[in-house]
Amino acid sequence: MTLRRKIRWLTWIGLICCLTAAVPALYLLRHGLIAERERMTAALVDSAQAMLHELQVAVEAGAVAEEDARSQARLSLRALAGDPFHVTVFTDGRIPPGWPPISKSVSSSTLFEPWGWAIAAAGDVEDIDRAFAAEALAFILFLAVLLVLSWPASVFLSQNVLGPIEALSARMRVLTEGRTDIDIPGQDRADEFGAMARAMEFFRQAARTLIERDERLAGIMNNVSEAILLVDRDGRIEDCNPAAVALLGLPSDALPGRRLSELFAEGDRPRVEALVGVGQDEPRAERAEALGIDRAAGRVEVSLSVAPLTVGGRPGFVCALADMTQRLRHERELLRLATRDRLTGLPNRALVESLLESAVERCRRHGRRFAVMCLDLSRFKLVTDTLGHHAGDELLKVVAARIVATVRASDTVGRIGTDDFAVIVEEVADAEEAAAIAQRILAAFDEPVMLLDNEHYVRPSVGIALFPDHTDEAQELLRAADTALYAAKRSGGRRHAFFHKELAEQARRHLALDGDLRSALANRQFRLHYQPKVSLIDLSLEGFEALLRWEAPGKGMISPGEFIPVAEDTGFIVPLGDWVLDEACRQQREWLDAGMKPVPVAVNISPRHLRHRSAEDFRRIIDSHGLPPELIELEITEGAVMQDLDHALAVLGALKEMGIRVAVDDFGTGHSSLSYLKRLPVTTLKIDRSFIGGIPEEREDIGIVSTIIAMAEILGLDVVAEGVEKNEQANFLRRHNCTLVQGWLTGRPVAPETAVSLLARRLPEHA
Repeated sequence: MTLRRKIRWLTWIGLICCLTAAVPALYLLRHGLIAERERMTAALVDSAQAMLHELQVAVEAGAVAEEDARSQARLSLRALAGDPFHVTVFTDGRIPPGWPPISKSVSSSTLFEPWGWAIAAAGDVEDIDRAFAAEALAFILFLAVLLVLSWPASVFLSQNVLGPIEALSARMRVLTEGRTDIDIPGQDRADEFGAMARAMEFFRQAARTLIERDERLAGIMNNVSEAILLVDRDGRIEDCNPAAVALLGLPSDALPGRRLSELFAEGDRPRVEALVGVGQDEPRAERAEALGIDRAAGRVEVSLSVAPLTVGGRPGFVCALADMTQRLRHERELLRLATRDRLTGLPNRALVESLLESAVERCRRHGRRFAVMCLDLSRFKLVTDTLGHHAGDELLKVVAARIVATVRASDTVGRIGTDDFAVIVEEVADAEEAAAIAQRILAAFDEPVMLLDNEHYVRPSVGIALFPDHTDEAQELLRAADTALYAAKRSGGRRHAFFHKELAEQARRHLALDGDLRSALANRQFRLHYQPKVSLIDLSLEGFEALLRWEAPGKGMISPGEFIPVAEDTGFIVPLGDWVLDEACRQQREWLDAGMKPVPVAVNISPRHLRHRSAEDFRRIIDSHGLPPELIELEITEGAVMQDLDHALAVLGALKEMGIRVAVDDFGTGHSSLSYLKRLPVTTLKIDRSFIGGIPEEREDIGIVSTIIAMAEILGLDVVAEGVEKNEQANFLRRHNCTLVQGWLTGRPVAPETAVSLLARRLPEHA
């Protein structure tokens, strides 16, 4: 039964009880009134008798005559009578039947013997019944009204008192069932019910937070891969997660109450007891590894981490167990990945540097010498661009295997870059022994490498640094060997070079040049000179080649052979190349505006410049000066094309469609072959000066030049011979239908002021 019904029943029962109790109360009240009237009636009789006695005494004393006394007595008795009382004297001493003549009354009588009178008094009680009936009716009406009013009162009480209590009680019952997605009514009330509602809302939010936290913790405990045990202060297990059951190999019901140390091998139990702080006052976070657990399936090595946990004022521990077998396997794999090259399995740069530091310490302690070699492959990018990255990977594996097979087992071979290798050769007697080892490494690549059924010759270069001859610091040794490698590559490759201070000075100079180059471009220190291209038929001017010159303040003229490689290495060649093309176009525009009839001007495009620009970039510079595209010729080397063949073909094809002439510079020194030349959208071949210098005496140069001219004729390309300095060379080229030449025989590079005069005459300035 609800509280609402209980209150209503109690109200009705209370009213009924009041009514039931009122009936005897009313009865007792009536009985009391009648008794009181009986007492008053008896008192009237007593008073009358006392009065008659006084009159009798007066008669006996002779103060009053008996007859007068009796008359006076009758008058006094009549005076005593009054509604609702009646007093009567019966002189014959007898009270007649039927007296008093009142239907409802109480009476009293007495005999006054001296006179023989009977005195009788009666009290009418009918008025008492009438008053009692009126009071009872009023009381009953009052109870009836009270009963009628009790219903709305109970309804009001239910709605305003019991209703909120019942609503809060219902919400509390739902909360105790774990449901928190409910609303708590009455929070906006200002009375005690509002306070209770707000308190219950706080409890609901707290319960929801606790339930969500408990669910999250249970989800974590049940799904985390790490074994977790909750242990009390005495080292006994209170709870565990499924991962702990799986790791320990015991049923879940066998773990609670068991001592944690009993799960471990006997020799490790003291460590576990100390770790969980059994007998210690303050728990602390600890960790131990390589603890043994003997399972039915075999021994497992685990790590144990212990952290203090206090729940309800009871201190305990959270113990995390991890299978170290898997972790150590991961650590070994991570160590291998961190220190070994994935492709070749050789030590990577980080491990090489670490081993190099160890070698420095050993050799410094024992006074020994050792060598560090850096090896680099030439044209490696050509392999990946033409044959694919898989072929490049195979090449690196073969190179690594050949180097390892060449050196001693005690030496270290590592891969420190894309196609860069390092060799630490300990205990070398002198530089000659280091050079002999470097030569053996180079000789190991005399045999070609088979890549996709094709022979490929590797042309490595080796740089050598000696400890302690060149430096006694590990990082400096590697840097010195790399500097020597750069010198070996600049010498033509397929050779070795030792580090010396001049190389370091040159490297520092290159670094300084990089900053000077950027400053020179900003300060307009660069100039273009123009070398004529002349026809051997009539010696007419057919074009210019724009050549970059740099005259630095305080340093004089700096050779392009010194600063161009630096610009190429640092990437500054890209903005510098843009400036050269823009300046050549500006000069052409100036000649056109002066009324000249310009000839095409060739501008050299470096490999990096070609890789970082599109055909639209080149066309945008030309169009910014309003030049016809046929007045500009872009010269590229074979190496620039082969470094990124797809990009080069796309750019050169777009340039040719725009009407911009494209020439292959230094043709014959790179990858000359009809198989790729027929794919290149070029207009001109330029024969390298190294072949021109040998004609007409050297048979090999004669054959190469003749072949290039014949190839150009077959492909419908123009041919330009570079570096023509003798009449014999010019005559040979004329006889073989190569009529366009440039060189000191027909004209040196000249400033723009001199070039404009040549342009005006259209005749060459002979050297």
